[in-house]
Amino acid sequence: MKTFSLFAIAALLISLVACDSAPEEVETICMPVNMTITLVQGSMTQKIIADFHYVPESDLIDHITWSNHQTHYFEYDASDRISVVRKMKVDAKVQEEMWFVYDGSLVERVDLVIRNLDYTYLEPLDSIYSGYIEFEYNGKQVIRESEYALTAGGHMEEYIRNTSYEYDIQGNLISRSQLYPKTGETEHMTMAYDKSKHPFGALQYYFNGESFVNNLVSKKVQETEFEYTYDLRLNEYEYPDIVYEKLGSSNTRIFKYGYTIK
Repeated sequence: MKTFSLFAIAALLISLVACDSAPEEVETICMPVNMTITLVQGSMTQKIIADFHYVPESDLIDHITWSNHQTHYFEYDASDRISVVRKMKVDAKVQEEMWFVYDGSLVERVDLVIRNLDYTYLEPLDSIYSGYIEFEYNGKQVIRESEYALTAGGHMEEYIRNTSYEYDIQGNLISRSQLYPKTGETEHMTMAYDKSKHPFGALQYYFNGESFVNNLVSKKVQETEFEYTYDLRLNEYEYPDIVYEKLGSSNTRIFKYGYTIK
C-alpha cells in the first residue's frame, strides 16, 4: 500500500514538472505592410493602394504612402506617443496636420492645422489654425467627440460636430451617433463584429471613429436604412487577407491586405 502511494506521488510530481516546463503558446501578430481598396460603383472601379513604412527596429508607423498622391507622416514624442500626423495632399497642394494634446496617457484634444504648399517644392507657404476636436472618455474608450471650426479669419469659433460612441464588452464600437448642430442633421449607425483580428489591431494609430479590435460583419445606417455586410477571407493567423463589403448583393468596396509577421 505504501509502495503504491509512493508511485502515485512520484507520477504526480512528474506530471507537474512536465506542465511547468511545457512552452507557452506565443500569439502571432501580423502588421500591415500594404492595403488595396477597390471602390466599386456600378460597372466602374477605382483602386487605391496604401503602403505602410515603419520606424526602423520598431512597430511605429513612419509614414503611409497612398496611390492617390497622398503621404501621411507620423511623429512621436519621447514616450512614443503620436504627437503630429501630417497628411500631404500633392494634387491639392495642401498639408493637413493633426497635433495631439495629452492628459496623461489619453488624447485630450487634437488641434487642426492647414498649410498651403508651394507648387514647385511642396514647401509650406502658411499656417492656418482651422479648429480642434475634444474627446470624452469612459476608461480608455472615446465616448464623445466635439469638433469646433474657426471661421472669420480665425476669430470666431463654431461648433460643427458632436459624435457619441458605444462599445461591446470586447471593445468593439457598436454604435455611432452624429449631430451637426449648424444644420440639425443626424446620422446613427450600428455595427456588429466577428471574432477575427483586425488588420490595424497591433498598430499605434489615432482614433478615427473605428475600434480596430475585431472585424465588421454588418453595418446599418438608420436614416437611409442602408445595411452593409462583410465577407472575409482569413489567413492562418485569423487576420483578413480579403474583405468584401456589400450593399445588398453588390460589392461596394474590396479590401486586400499584405502583412509582415511580428
